[in-house]
Amino acid sequence: MSTQREPNRLLAAVMDEARLSNKGLARRVCDEASRAGHKIAADHVAVRRWLDGVRPRDRTARWIAAALSAKLGRVVSLAEIGFGEIQAAADVDVLDEGTQYHEQPERSVDLLDKLTSADLTDSSPVMTSKWVPTTAPGVITGYLFSGRLASDEERPPTQSGVSVASRIRATIRHLTDLDFQFGGGHTRTMLLHYWKSEVVPALRQRHPEPIRREIFRAAADAAEVLGWSAYDAGRHRAAQCYFVQGLRLAREADDPLMAGQILSNLSHQSNYVGEFSDALQYARAAQSATSRKASATVRAMFLAMEARALASMGDTRGCITILHQAEQEFEKRNPDSDPDWISYFDALELAGEASHCFRDLGKPRETQLFVAQAIDPVRTPPRTRAFIGMVSAAGALTARSLKESIALATDAVKMAEGLQSNRYLRYVADFHNSLTAGYAVHPAVQQFTSFIREKHPGLILLDRD
Repeated sequence: MSTQREPNRLLAAVMDEARLSNKGLARRVCDEASRAGHKIAADHVAVRRWLDGVRPRDRTARWIAAALSAKLGRVVSLAEIGFGEIQAAADVDVLDEGTQYHEQPERSVDLLDKLTSADLTDSSPVMTSKWVPTTAPGVITGYLFSGRLASDEERPPTQSGVSVASRIRATIRHLTDLDFQFGGGHTRTMLLHYWKSEVVPALRQRHPEPIRREIFRAAADAAEVLGWSAYDAGRHRAAQCYFVQGLRLAREADDPLMAGQILSNLSHQSNYVGEFSDALQYARAAQSATSRKASATVRAMFLAMEARALASMGDTRGCITILHQAEQEFEKRNPDSDPDWISYFDALELAGEASHCFRDLGKPRETQLFVAQAIDPVRTPPRTRAFIGMVSAAGALTARSLKESIALATDAVKMAEGLQSNRYLRYVADFHNSLTAGYAVHPAVQQFTSFIREKHPGLILLDRD
């Protein structure tokens, strides 16, 4: 063990909050170690040394945090009790392992539990770690060619087991509606607390089949929403981990449609971070995973993700071909045959995906054509309106309609008042950077720059003379 120069006042403060004596904490830490299969000789003298600044072994520090968490009924991070360097290293390990597809579903549950704890404390690695490229082949292969590991005997579901899954689904649908309305930043903390307090315990309890499968299916839905929330908040490695581990839960639930949804989310995110080859692989994997199982609406959405990837790669012919296939599939849709999670994907959404494609292909006329089809003044939620507004502004700028592009962007920013979404801010920054690349000294551009800085003072904008 290494010593610190200063007493550990952070640990002392949390012990005071928990109303634990040195002996009381020592006993609880020993109990935590015993539950993990270890025996340690922690006593009140050891606790005194920790308070004096002696750093325990890494695993002992984790048992200290677990003991205090259990006593307080909330997550106590290592950083909160003065062991931040241990916390950061542990969080990096979780993020590294979280981008891998695991054979054991219990490992995915453990990783998601640790990841949500780190996410709740705004851990630096969680906030700043970037998307990991080149993982798509392993994730896709892991899902497509692995089986379920459930071993319990098949029995009819009990009402209590079904109600657990139903409660999770109902809660997630409500939080998803809030996410669409106000952005991922608004719902992230609620989602994280709900996952830790309700979903993880349900996943760790023993259930007969198919109750277990229903709970894993609902949990995969919840992990998918956690991934979107982290993605929208700009926590890209965390979002990637939520999606990948949610995919493992979907496999355990034997739910190929939810798996396809998560694969399409991975396509969306990898396209956003510039990993276009990964985006294409994930979009096509979503279609393979749901072959002959997906409804027409679901197939249309997966094809739209493939088109987005092809547009980013500059493949105009391929993109337009796939978009046409998506439109053909969508014309066959029967909402009665759709899963609940695809209910948001209507004709407006499909037009919105097409507008993004043509923006990326540099085709302003087609961009504006689909923008006009993508917005409904009543039905379109604020975040989507903000995104489409910025796409419209980018299309006008490509057509060299400077005044119109600034007007459209200004309207979009005003509509997005109060929206908590890093993705939206990225749209604004990208548009501004394109604007100043060609018209930096134009008075209208300088006025728009001042407007953006007033609305979003923390946004990093490129300055060009």
